[in-house]
Amino acid sequence: MKPANFSGSTVPVVLYLRVSTQKQGATGNGIHSQERDINIFLNSHPDHYVIDKFVEVESGANSERPELEMALTICRKKSAILLVQKVDRLSRDVEFIAKLLKQKDITLRVANLPNADNFQIHLFAALGQQEREFISQRTKSAMASAKLRGVVFGNPRLSEINRERTKKAIKTDQKLIPIVVPLRNKGMTFTEITDVVNDMGLRTSRGHKFFPSTIHRVMKRSQVL
Repeated sequence: MKPANFSGSTVPVVLYLRVSTQKQGATGNGIHSQERDINIFLNSHPDHYVIDKFVEVESGANSERPELEMALTICRKKSAILLVQKVDRLSRDVEFIAKLLKQKDITLRVANLPNADNFQIHLFAALGQQEREFISQRTKSAMASAKLRGVVFGNPRLSEINRERTKKAIKTDQKLIPIVVPLRNKGMTFTEITDVVNDMGLRTSRGHKFFPSTIHRVMKRSQVL
């Protein structure tokens, strides 16, 4: 909404929040901290007002994200800025961020870097990726050393657990497809379809509410996109 008692020019904003797992999305872990930092940014920029908000449950390494695509579409149509909490909430892929920053019809702002320009945002993305690669190498080295000492990693029942989860997911998909496909064919967005499914009381195979990205994956798995 537009800021109260503000008489100057206003800046429309589209919010994009992302968590990596269904558990984080269901419990609010990660979302609350993102909302907190974004609100701090908005409170310090009274000329900015939110016109839309998108929440995605997807890995930052995956560039195929329907919620982000919808957020970018709104930004282009409304000449709005895209606001995220941190650079890695947008993506963990520096190349993906670099391509986005080159798009002249998209303006990106980062709540935790309120004064950063495109060059600085790109730099933070590159430094973040370098740090993650170092952590990954260090973790692999530590695990290799532990294995030499006889340490066994992982759950021995993991394959069995994954098979059971897959069976449950297939059953959920089979119930969901007859509902979501007709709604999609009518032109409803994934967000609108998600609201309908959740209002019906349907839940994922793990008992959580659905997110637009979940609906997208279900349709993709069932090859109906």
